[in-house]
Amino acid sequence: MIYYRVALQMDQSSSWKWRSNALTSLNTLILFLRTYGLTSTENVRVFFSSSAESMEEMLTRENQGLASTSITAKQLLTNGGINSWEVNRLEMELCSVGDHDVPYTFSLPNTRSETQAWIKLLHRVRSGELQP
Repeated sequence: MIYYRVALQMDQSSSWKWRSNALTSLNTLILFLRTYGLTSTENVRVFFSSSAESMEEMLTRENQGLASTSITAKQLLTNGGINSWEVNRLEMELCSVGDHDVPYTFSLPNTRSETQAWIKLLHRVRSGELQP
């Protein structure tokens, strides 16, 4: 399930403020936006999440100028919505848990099948079939 919530910004120097509760239907969200005439301005953002609780974090991130799971109302209506897979992907990318800041360290494969898979992958990259 995707939760939606609408926030407004009165001018470029002010912070985003909630203007709706958490909504669970895209149709309800669109009706809310149209009822209040909030469809054609860049100062209306629609936040989305797989949980109502994480909406506050996304609003805080947006107010700090960081990436969030939100788009303008105009983008939402132009693109026809957003799918749950995209919401989950964005939430994972923005999640503070994980090893995002740790450099990747390659280690040699432990099994023959892993070694063969790496060799095939290397061959495909060197032949130009795949781009690194």
